[in-house]
Amino acid sequence: MAFYKKFIPVSYYPNIFDIDYQTLTKQGVKSLFFDLDNTIIAYDEQKMSEKTFAFLKELQKDFKIIIVSNSQKSRVKLAADQYPYVHFAKKPLLFGLKKAVRMAGFEKDEVVLIGDQVMTDVFGANRLKIKSILIKPIKKSSDKWITSLNRFFAKCILKGVKKRYPKAYKELIEPYEN
Repeated sequence: MAFYKKFIPVSYYPNIFDIDYQTLTKQGVKSLFFDLDNTIIAYDEQKMSEKTFAFLKELQKDFKIIIVSNSQKSRVKLAADQYPYVHFAKKPLLFGLKKAVRMAGFEKDEVVLIGDQVMTDVFGANRLKIKSILIKPIKKSSDKWITSLNRFFAKCILKGVKKRYPKAYKELIEPYEN
């Protein structure tokens, strides 16, 4: 049963702009780890929109921002070079996330990972015992084949979450799937 808990985020929001960052500050969060692909840019984009860039810049006043991506260095550097980043993080494996925690210089309970994938972002964060926030992908149609495969496996696992944790599923997963 505990297996399925690892796929449940702390909270869900439709996108990065709707997250209640004031509450995170009150909870003692000092660093935000953002996934890159389909969290802050679509897979078929190379750079952040001006809106996203300005938004993250504003967040930097209160949080240390780190990009944690499974993408190659060249992609992450082009998209988010103005922020510290971990490329080729191999989420849900832990070494990339651990590196980001060291870069942040904070305790794990002072960090939140924000991402669009249950299998990589939420599962990886929960394995390392850091908070995770799930958002809808910016543009699911731009997913690479491996991401589509991850989403398929996530759907299978989320059926188990729905059965064992119906309240958490309804609050945190159902809006993501719809």
